[in-house]
Amino acid sequence: MSDTVQSAPRPLWVKLLFAFSLIGPLLKDAKIGGDTAVAFFALNMVLLWVIAGFVFGMAGVLAGAYVLVPLVFAWILGIMLFSS
Repeated sequence: MSDTVQSAPRPLWVKLLFAFSLIGPLLKDAKIGGDTAVAFFALNMVLLWVIAGFVFGMAGVLAGAYVLVPLVFAWILGIMLFSS
């Protein structure tokens, strides 16, 4: 008998997402990392949004906002539907 833990293999879409060069290592660290990994991931996403604003101007800021709007609506809807 051995005390090693075997984890299930990752699905293909997760491997492809982790292989994406810009955000893949950030996502992998947020998933596998320690307690502060999620906070650092959120900070990195905010900094990427700021850099997009500097590089692309208002279009970069609006692109981030267009991505966040459906996420916030889904979050609010989830709170309304699943809270007792």
